[in-house]
Amino acid sequence: MQREEFMSLKETGQKGDFLLPYLVCKTVLPDFYTTFPMHWHKEMEIVYLEEGELDECIDLESYHIKKGDIVLINPCVLHSFKQHEDVRSVFKTILFDFNMLTGNNTDACSIKYFTPLIEGRYISPIVISPDSAHYEELLGTVKNLIDLYCTKPAFFEIKLRSELYDLFYILFKYYFIPDFHETTIKDNTTKSIKTILDYISENYMKPITIDELADIVRLSKHYFMRFFKKYMGMTCIEYINDYRLNVATNLLLTTDMQITEISESIGITNLSYFNRIFKKKYRMTPKEYRSSVHKI
Repeated sequence: MQREEFMSLKETGQKGDFLLPYLVCKTVLPDFYTTFPMHWHKEMEIVYLEEGELDECIDLESYHIKKGDIVLINPCVLHSFKQHEDVRSVFKTILFDFNMLTGNNTDACSIKYFTPLIEGRYISPIVISPDSAHYEELLGTVKNLIDLYCTKPAFFEIKLRSELYDLFYILFKYYFIPDFHETTIKDNTTKSIKTILDYISENYMKPITIDELADIVRLSKHYFMRFFKKYMGMTCIEYINDYRLNVATNLLLTTDMQITEISESIGITNLSYFNRIFKKKYRMTPKEYRSSVHKI
């Protein structure tokens, strides 16, 4: 996956383009990065792990992903991933907007299947492993969706949509389970986390205090810090730094900005501090990182 495409996954904007809201990315860990912070987007995401192992947090739950696993991440679900220990991993990610399948919101497919799925009224498996029933049938469709986008043969847009319908035929037939129970507590927790993450993504370029984040979700500072650590698996400061460093690595690779400028642009005015946290995460200085990756 190109670095620019990787960074675009942090946005809630449309993936692909207006005419084809569909994107396939290849990711190799740890070639350019080892973690991707918690985020969410309106597209559905499907991950196929071709090599290695991966740690993911999806909808506030942790998962150890292994070679061959297919991961389903529904629209608007919080998720993050990181390298598993020192294991190298290669995976393909499919992202697409449901508008590709629900152009007519009043047809039977939308009303009976896709709208309830988007609204969370189906229980969807997160990880489908090679030993799962009907795995080979599902994997064949996933590979077709990847190959079609990568090769783009004549009329591929028509076949792409057809394969997406085949995918959901398999998922609804064998994997999805209707669920109409209320989950108010979890929904409120997810809503609060999304509010916090959205605020950080919109304001990372300037100082952010724990007090202001706690105020946004109407929690005391003490409870907020416990709340964030419990559901994110790291402190709020660690998350903000991780987010800023991901932006910084993109700027190091895609611009000629000076390191001082990059540090200031991500809200860190102390260059020594920037160098210290950067080296702690990537085991090299920003200057060394830029040089090493450009040699690849």
